[in-house]
Amino acid sequence: MTSIELTPQEKKVLDAIRHEIHMIGPLEHVKDMVLRVEGAYGDRVAFVEKQKKKGREFDVVNHTVSEFKEKRAALGTALTAMGLKGKHIAIIGETSFNWILSFYTIVCGVGVAVPLDKEMTDEEISHLIEKADCDAVFCSKTYFKAAKAHMDSHPECICCVAFNKEVEEDRYFTVDTLIEKGRELIAAGNTEYVDAVVNAEDLCSIIFTSGTTGANKGVMLSHRNFCANVDNVIETIPTEYSSFSLLPINHVFELSCNMMVAFYMNAVIYINDSLKNILPNIQMFQPDAMNAVPLVLEGIYNGIWAKAKEGGKAEILQKLVKVSNKLRKHGIDIRHVLFKTISKSFGNRFPTLVCGGAPSRKDYVTGLGDMGFRVYNGYGLTETSPSVTLNLQADKDPTSAGFALPRCEFMIHEPDADGVGEIWVKGTNVFSGYYKDPEATAASFEGEWFKTGDYGTATPEGELFVVGRKKTLIILDNGKNVFPEDIEFAVMDNLSYIREACALEAVKEIAGDERKIIAVVAYVEPGDFENMSEDEIRQKVADDVYNQVNRKMISYKKIQDVLVVFKEFEKTTTRKIIRQKVADTYKAAGRVTV
Repeated sequence: MTSIELTPQEKKVLDAIRHEIHMIGPLEHVKDMVLRVEGAYGDRVAFVEKQKKKGREFDVVNHTVSEFKEKRAALGTALTAMGLKGKHIAIIGETSFNWILSFYTIVCGVGVAVPLDKEMTDEEISHLIEKADCDAVFCSKTYFKAAKAHMDSHPECICCVAFNKEVEEDRYFTVDTLIEKGRELIAAGNTEYVDAVVNAEDLCSIIFTSGTTGANKGVMLSHRNFCANVDNVIETIPTEYSSFSLLPINHVFELSCNMMVAFYMNAVIYINDSLKNILPNIQMFQPDAMNAVPLVLEGIYNGIWAKAKEGGKAEILQKLVKVSNKLRKHGIDIRHVLFKTISKSFGNRFPTLVCGGAPSRKDYVTGLGDMGFRVYNGYGLTETSPSVTLNLQADKDPTSAGFALPRCEFMIHEPDADGVGEIWVKGTNVFSGYYKDPEATAASFEGEWFKTGDYGTATPEGELFVVGRKKTLIILDNGKNVFPEDIEFAVMDNLSYIREACALEAVKEIAGDERKIIAVVAYVEPGDFENMSEDEIRQKVADDVYNQVNRKMISYKKIQDVLVVFKEFEKTTTRKIIRQKVADTYKAAGRVTV
């Protein structure tokens, strides 16, 4: 057992500490948050990670708040002494204690942190380091080659700091050697970093978007932005006692909503070391909660049913779900008993799943709720640090994005006859602009309101429903507007064997004229179809779309072309489908897009 289990009395003590530090008042800046944590939690464990040994062996290492405090002061002192005060510093690598330590060290008195996507090519990494005007780079061993290539071509870069690789060259250091240097400086009386003043409006981090269209934009988030999100989340969601870090830490959803929130509340953060080890790590660490994206929910849901089918227990599971749902209607909830076998795969509990990044399929969210998982979903963007709204009962209505968080508000701008309009947001969580891009910044604001580029509707009570992106809107010849998400969910909800669907605005010759149409690219797995050739599968999918899905569609939303593929769509690191790549596939098949 490597999970940290708290007794009821220990939980009561922790809750009292949490309450005490939060009652000081709203957070002013990230250093304020860190100082509260360091002053309150002492030798309590904050982070747990697996560190590789020789072969396949590994150690499980606990990092306490006291260790974090001492190393942060030493590392920050060394960086300041090297001339990095006020500089932009890139961080790239897998989630680790050293990544987290580096981020907090930088933003609490050194300069501005620039987390980078570890899935980028070496050239892309170098481009964004330069674009963000970084004077130093922190990196894991995996990305040392990319960092070195950038350093070699940019002699003005002050230094490269490696997390877990020994280096003996000019301008190259390790985290450990800098910590030792910082300890010596502190012992000699250097307090420049420890005494550094941080202001709420200071730039804290530049986070590059990884959208499915267009180039990466550097979102400038202030200390106030991050703190507003942390305060919003802890005042809205019941805080758990442990959390599982699965998603890429360079993305604001994981960084702000998990790494900051859990750290502030001393919910032990278990760090996942590899995607292939997700389930074993969950079983080992037994976390109470984890951030997820829709495809994670899909993987969990499909995995449960696949295991049930393999064991010949799918029918029994279906019956248990029906019985449980009937009992719950009468106020009787015994899911923890009926689905105990399933909970064993998740450390004998059902971790809370906080889902963001994209809309989730209704059947996955509802289905997981039926079995005992608590699923939250919401709406947010990198530019809003990221949370705007939250739905705490997603299993009851997965289509809802919930209600606005305390320090944030939204409006539906110029709604049409159906109440659909662009979602505008304002609040202390909203960013100040895009780095070195005044044109994009100006185009994104109307006074205090940030124009999200998303469309939605809202109830009179303020409940938000997101319907689609402005950039992906399909505009037909008759002037009708169609959101591709509406088509995609209709296809997948009606034809469960379709793993992914992407709707496109295409062109087709009809009665001698070229007309705009709605086309769908559908990804299926041949193994889901018994004794059928690929051509037969293509024909079946097309027939089912035309005869089943279209029958439920309003006339102008009917699908008029279907392309079936047998390979998963390319995605961003936050698992969003890259629509342009799907469009390229459609065109490569001899079709025409707009």
